[in-house]
Amino acid sequence: MTHEHYTQHKLHLDEQLRAGIHLLEAAHQAQTRALDLVWMLQSGTSLPAPPAPQQSEAAPPPPTRPRRRGVLELDGAVRETLPHLPERFTRADICAALGEEPDRGALYRILQQLVREGSTTVDEVGSGRKPTFYRKTGAGEAPPEA
Repeated sequence: MTHEHYTQHKLHLDEQLRAGIHLLEAAHQAQTRALDLVWMLQSGTSLPAPPAPQQSEAAPPPPTRPRRRGVLELDGAVRETLPHLPERFTRADICAALGEEPDRGALYRILQQLVREGSTTVDEVGSGRKPTFYRKTGAGEAPPEA
């Protein structure tokens, strides 16, 4: 990628952001007008709705997104979780065991690597909303501790 190509893409993304913000503001204004209209119809007066309570000047900080694990860290966590999963499991089982929703692509690549290594097999291929089921083979697992 050249610097010019990068710059063009960056400018395009900035334009999309501005357009998105403009659309959100227009949608908010339309919703506000609709709410005012409902207020006037239901109250039976042509008086405007009472003013909304003012928010404090210091808006609360936006919610922080949890840190996503790196691919190597996620790979280690999935391998560590594998012995604790049911014999036949889905991606959702892994997410529940991890306690997070990892990057789908990274998790898919890790599962494919486990299949190539022989630690798991694809038991039933999913489609649409039907999940893919994997089955543990026992290969590559540490023997149970006594």
